[in-house]
Amino acid sequence: MKRVFSLALAALLLAGCTAAPADSSESSAAVTAETAAAQALTGNGEPLRLLQHGDEKQYYTQETLESADSMILYHVIDLQTGEDTIPCDVEGCTHDSESCPAVTTQMPSYQPFVLNDTTLVVISVKTDFSQIGAAESSPDGSVPLSYASKILLMDRNCQNRRVLTELEDVGLFWAPDSLYTDGEFLYCCGCENDIYRISLSDGTATNLTEHFQDFQFMMGAVGRDLILQQENITYPDATSSPTQAVSSHPTGTKSQVLLNVDTGEVRDFCSYSSDDYVLDNLYFCVINGRYYWIDSTAGTLSTVDPDTGENRLLTDQLPVTDPNERSSYYQIEANLNGWLVFYNQSIIVNAETGEVRQRADLPENYWNGYGHQPQIFLQLKDRLLVDCRYEPYTRTDISDDGSPYTTQTEQMYLGLISIDDFLNGVPNYTEVCKGPY
Repeated sequence: MKRVFSLALAALLLAGCTAAPADSSESSAAVTAETAAAQALTGNGEPLRLLQHGDEKQYYTQETLESADSMILYHVIDLQTGEDTIPCDVEGCTHDSESCPAVTTQMPSYQPFVLNDTTLVVISVKTDFSQIGAAESSPDGSVPLSYASKILLMDRNCQNRRVLTELEDVGLFWAPDSLYTDGEFLYCCGCENDIYRISLSDGTATNLTEHFQDFQFMMGAVGRDLILQQENITYPDATSSPTQAVSSHPTGTKSQVLLNVDTGEVRDFCSYSSDDYVLDNLYFCVINGRYYWIDSTAGTLSTVDPDTGENRLLTDQLPVTDPNERSSYYQIEANLNGWLVFYNQSIIVNAETGEVRQRADLPENYWNGYGHQPQIFLQLKDRLLVDCRYEPYTRTDISDDGSPYTTQTEQMYLGLISIDDFLNGVPNYTEVCKGPY
């Protein structure tokens, strides 16, 4: 699920371990550029599945060690007992050096994704900032950066780490809503918005959008098709921004295409023109393999069938946004027992009938002075893992010159809650662990 808050560093002042490091068996695979016609292969036919940081059994998180800003310590949370454990079996280990089997030096990397019953996936991306101040800036003031990405696999106990592939000059995007699998391949998005298919058997990586002429980004998956959004928009002046109220609107089109991961075939899906809509007030998302779009100017929520192209209006009863403002933010967070729940909206919508109800709010969480409803970190069969409370604490960070400094912030805590209680505003949490560090 999407995160709104930045990850915080946790303070852990401990001393050395004695076990052997586990990062080994590195391999390398070049990215192959293929045309759509040459990309055909026989897939397993399974619908693409979004990876999460846990499953019914366990949730995986990590913390950056304060004593060594280049090391990560893994945590495994048992979702049946609520026990937060460090996956290290070395007696007397203090979990603060490379010799600890629960520590990795693959920095920076995002918390592990669950691939299947036996395996986790970790994406690590390093960015070279050396050209800042040394290279000539582009007309917009930006400086080209270079990236190096690495995808690692490891067992469910965070051990037996092995490199699946290394991608030079590729910055993989590790947001938790952009990594899919069918059991044979990973499908992920790069920082330049290219889409990569990576073999889980040998690490071979293929750029599925190498032949694309237009800028695109991945919205989600329907069956074995990835939905990619493309935009051809002109704003009225250089100072206007799509996140600010403006007196005039951008012109052009927002559209989506379907990219079949087996054949590389690209099909037109949906297109929205400024002749018909206020483009800044259109919202698009894919939830559980279903495409939704919202026109907040008209107060409508619709879905489109990817096979037939049929548009089905679910409701025209959403709160309406003034065409000249962006005071509302319509992004669907999840489908819970058939009800669509939104970020920052006080309504829920039945995904089949279109019925609109007032959301039964839970007590707000406050993070650095800002209140918000609990957000979903992991969606299970009949439970959710959400942020359930925040506690003030003093965090110690290390500046560029190596000197320590402190920051006053709040530590997030995660808890389990039934979907029924979440929908009915009943704060019946079972706290299980600290949030991502």
